[in-house]
Amino acid sequence: MGKKFISKAGAFHGAFHGAFLGALSVVLAANSMAASLSDCANSIKIDGHLNNLYKDLTLPSTGAGISGCENARFYWTSSDTTFLKNDGTIAGRLVNQNKAVQLSVNVTDGTQFETKKFDVSIHGYEPYSNYLFIYFPANDNENIYYAISNDGYNFTAMNGGKRVVAADTVSVKKGLRDPHILRAPDGYFYMVNTDMKSAEGWASNRGMVLMRSKDLVNWTHSTVHFPDKYKGTNFANVTRVWAPETIWDKDYENADGSKGRLMIYFSLLTNDGTIPYDKVYYLYANDDFTDVLGKPTYFFDRGSATIDMDIVYNENDSLYHGFFKNEKLGGIGKVTARTLTAPAGKEGSQWSAPSANLQQTTEAVEGAGVFKLINQDSWILMYDCYMNGHYQFTSSPDLTNFKFVQDTKMAGAFTPRHGTVLPITAEETARLMKAFPTADFEPKVIPIPDTLKVLASGEAVVGPCSGTRIVPYVKVGDGNWSETTDLLVEPGSSLQFGPHPWDGKIWNWTGPADFGATTREVTLENLQWQNSGYYKVTYTNETGCKTEKAYKVVVDDPEHPYVEPVVCKENEILDETGKCVADPSKTEAIGHGVDGNVHFAAVPVHVQYFSLTGVRLAAKPKQPGVYLRRETLGNGLVKMTKFRVK
Repeated sequence: MGKKFISKAGAFHGAFHGAFLGALSVVLAANSMAASLSDCANSIKIDGHLNNLYKDLTLPSTGAGISGCENARFYWTSSDTTFLKNDGTIAGRLVNQNKAVQLSVNVTDGTQFETKKFDVSIHGYEPYSNYLFIYFPANDNENIYYAISNDGYNFTAMNGGKRVVAADTVSVKKGLRDPHILRAPDGYFYMVNTDMKSAEGWASNRGMVLMRSKDLVNWTHSTVHFPDKYKGTNFANVTRVWAPETIWDKDYENADGSKGRLMIYFSLLTNDGTIPYDKVYYLYANDDFTDVLGKPTYFFDRGSATIDMDIVYNENDSLYHGFFKNEKLGGIGKVTARTLTAPAGKEGSQWSAPSANLQQTTEAVEGAGVFKLINQDSWILMYDCYMNGHYQFTSSPDLTNFKFVQDTKMAGAFTPRHGTVLPITAEETARLMKAFPTADFEPKVIPIPDTLKVLASGEAVVGPCSGTRIVPYVKVGDGNWSETTDLLVEPGSSLQFGPHPWDGKIWNWTGPADFGATTREVTLENLQWQNSGYYKVTYTNETGCKTEKAYKVVVDDPEHPYVEPVVCKENEILDETGKCVADPSKTEAIGHGVDGNVHFAAVPVHVQYFSLTGVRLAAKPKQPGVYLRRETLGNGLVKMTKFRVK
């Protein structure tokens, strides 16, 4: 009895033990797979500056090439497809402000999934068309001049090469040097200048001139004369208040609790030994920009004479970049900081160690000016090659690495000295052209993209970019150029495409008989019936925005008449019969299930069970038999399978 009982118990124990171990191995395997999938999800990275996105993202659909993800598939979802599509394409932008969107990727191995989320900030559309350069032209002509440009490199002097602000009407010393201009959040333009006449000597400067304008044409002005403003302090003993500039300090706390105020920073030198060499100090402007608040606060110096500081904020790395001239080293250096100012008692500690010289020349340089190109993730650093009478322009993708672009000509009306550049709108350009006629300049007008929708907040969502209009010039044989896209030519003819803009950036052609080219002008020789069809050209402008134009060319061969091709919709393809059918590769892989969660395509979001006669069952069947399983997948497709319960 006992022996028999023990035998059954042993058998039961063995069976249970085996089942338990089997279940345990399944659990361990599942845990291992889940851990592996989690590691895969964590290893996914996206190229680009997600915190300041300019261009479309390239999102992988599989884990090929990603360690630990070799057998995984990726399905992407955007939290707001008004701004960012599920495939990483930018669909819309706000004007002059970024938009935060969350991008999620579901990673699956076919049986389970992991999710990783990315925070994305889409760069706002910049509604500007041209560039305004504010400068003074020479030591014997210390007045304010304007020049204008379509590309940020090539400038034309405005107002017939005559001054736009006369120094003797606004400054104490009857001289204006080193003008700096800023567009502030309050809608005003602010200009600061060194109040100085160099003919009186390099130690003759005692203050600065503050100017404000709503239209860049009419300016109000005030002077800050340090000997009067700071009488009884060491700041009354200044011999230099050089190259003042402004920046909007978004973190400044005002008395009413609001945030944001204009900071003015400049180089100071005194004759009493308290500031023994040029050091950078700062002040804050009052509300109407007619005076400054408090006493100067120490900002930065290189350990020797430090002048001409120019600070910009780069959203890509969330850093302030401060460019300056180090007199001892004779070049343009740079420091960076996470915050614009430092706590009291630690003034100047926010800045990094200075860089090596950044200028791309061996000439003596000063007056660094830094600005970003319109709707481009690219910067210009320009500086005054003051000993040789010209400016030099360099470009940079990151404000760290710079490449020489060009020098200004050392002749003509445009001879800039230490100034700054400001992007301006087409409307502002038109107003300036009217006030200061510039006969030899044709301004480029970049329209703001069409409004796609208006948010509940009243903000307009505009298209992601503004494409450049393609003018479709074409010439047949030795004929004249004509603006057309519809051509009928004889067999054996030659054809030349020459679309504008003539100074285009990137051209890409496709066409019949495997035609392709990447030049603006294209010539086709000895055309035959096989060359009939549509020649499509895609132009990519400097902002990365694409526009297309198609030329229809028909070679008039009666033996081989032209047949118009079938054109399918965006989500369709031609099948073998020449009909348009749904393109399975364009089917959305992601959908929202009935539970409100996001599911990937391989996982059913809703399951139903039926008998073979089509009767719906309340739950998964347990009785032996053959049944039907109906799965609604995450992409909206329905999958029906037959299965057996034993």
